[in-house]
Order: sequence, then structure tokens, then C-alpha cells
Amino acid sequence: MRAIKHFALFAATLAGLPIWAQPASPADPSVNLATNRPAYLTQIKRVGGPGLLPGDFAYVTFGTNKFGFVMPAGFRLETQDRQKVTLISPDLNCLLTFRMLEPIPGSDGELDPAYYRQLLLNGHPGGKIVDEFSLAAVSRRGPAFDLRWNAAGTVPRLERVLFISSDAGVLKFSLASSLEKFEAGRQAFSSFLMTFRIPEKDGRLNMPVLSDRL
Repeated sequence: MRAIKHFALFAATLAGLPIWAQPASPADPSVNLATNRPAYLTQIKRVGGPGLLPGDFAYVTFGTNKFGFVMPAGFRLETQDRQKVTLISPDLNCLLTFRMLEPIPGSDGELDPAYYRQLLLNGHPGGKIVDEFSLAAVSRRGPAFDLRWNAAGTVPRLERVLFISSDAGVLKFSLASSLEKFEAGRQAFSSFLMTFRIPEKDGRLNMPVLSDRL
């Protein structure tokens, strides 16, 4: 049934497809992807209780690495591609993704914006970076870019991508959206980054507390 549904979506007119069902941009150059390429395994757990707001907590395992975050309201996990973590908005017009890249050999942990700017452009032929800045996640800052490109050559999309250095590798976060839904997607992306966690020095994954006393 799931295969029939995906076939029907693929056969539809490209301009009418939701963003997650359209052909994606080319993958990051393989030289920069984790070499063993294990699958990303994600479990969603509902958390709540006295004094807490109910929320869906996502726990990600990638090889020996573990991550966690709170699912943005209304978004769901898409498991079709096991080589990244993908979240889809209720209207299917915004994608949030996470994956881990290898660090650049010889790097001291500081990310060179020029390198990641070119990496992003290489993955989006014909795309144009419209803004460049920095953003924070997991208590670190990294280069971020807003890029406009055309899915399937004709459908305009806006993508925000952030690269963060970590002990495990370079963390890549992205938001891809239709132009008119970008602001709503940006708010979900900010929530995604704010709640994203990596293990502490002792190996524990300390997830955020969703208190109802705000």
C-alpha cells in the first residue's frame, strides 16, 4: 500500500507535488559523508507528567553516536530515507533534516564558511545563496546559509542550512521549504535547533525539560 502511494505521488505533476515528494537535490559529495554509512535509527517517545508540557522526544542512533531533540509541533518522522533524519510538516511543504558529515582532515574544529558554501552549491546546481550568517546549536556556532534553488528545474525552493562542528563530526541541519511557507518552517527549524542535544562528557544525553510553568 505504501509503495502504491509513493508511485502515485511520483506520477503526479511535479509542480503540484508536496516538497518532500519532489526529486531532491544531489547528495553531498561522498568524500564528505560518514564513511561507514550506517542507517539513522530514530525512536519517538511521548513525554509528559505533572508540571510538564506533553511532547514527543526523538532519540537518534547513528553508529556509535546518539542524539536527541523534541519534535516540532505537528511534524512527523519520515523513515523512507535511512541515511538522514527527516521531519515533515503537516501540510507537506516543509522538510527538516539532520545528518552527520565527516570533519575536514587537519581541521582544528573551526569550520571554514567558504568550504561549506561551496559544498552547498555543489549539491544544488543552479542554486544561489541569498544570505550568509551564523547560527547556534548544541552550545556552538557555525556557518549558515539561505539558498534559493529550483526543484526539478522549475519549482522554486528556499533552503536554510547550518553546519556545526562536534567531537563526532560535522552536524548538518537543514530546512527546505516552498517560498511562501519559509517563515513557518523557520520557526520550526529554530525549535529543532534549540532542543537538539548531543551527549555530555559523561556520555549522558540530557534532554530539555518542557515545563508548563512559563
